[in-house]
Amino acid sequence: MKRAIYPGSFNPFHDGHLNILTKASKLFDEVIVVVTKNISKNSNPDLEERLEKIKLLTKDLKNIKIETNQDKLTADFAREKDIHYIVRGIRDTKTLDYEIELYDANKSIYEDLETVYFLSDNESRQVSSTLLKEIEKYKNEE
Repeated sequence: MKRAIYPGSFNPFHDGHLNILTKASKLFDEVIVVVTKNISKNSNPDLEERLEKIKLLTKDLKNIKIETNQDKLTADFAREKDIHYIVRGIRDTKTLDYEIELYDANKSIYEDLETVYFLSDNESRQVSSTLLKEIEKYKNEE
């Protein structure tokens, strides 16, 4: 059975994430969406709200599980679960540069971990979670 993790802060989980997850669900027998604490981002403290949104948006994908990871490096999380694949999405060349660095870091921690990249479909490619959060913040201040 081929299993993968799809890690991210997913704050918020949006159509671009769902696009990548749908593609991954066709390639792997099981994909675990891992809602991860990102120390570089000011994460929404309401983790339960994010998990519920992901559950709602992924209800039609039958081979998806959802877990949280608040205190481990992603590579260590994967090793503990005996998972050898990480799913990542690429939107543009800036994302690619970051993903190469992340790949190297993960491989230095867990040599048997491979990253499988999916390109976001054009209509899902333009908006990042960070930008969506900023838009939402401004809407709430009006």
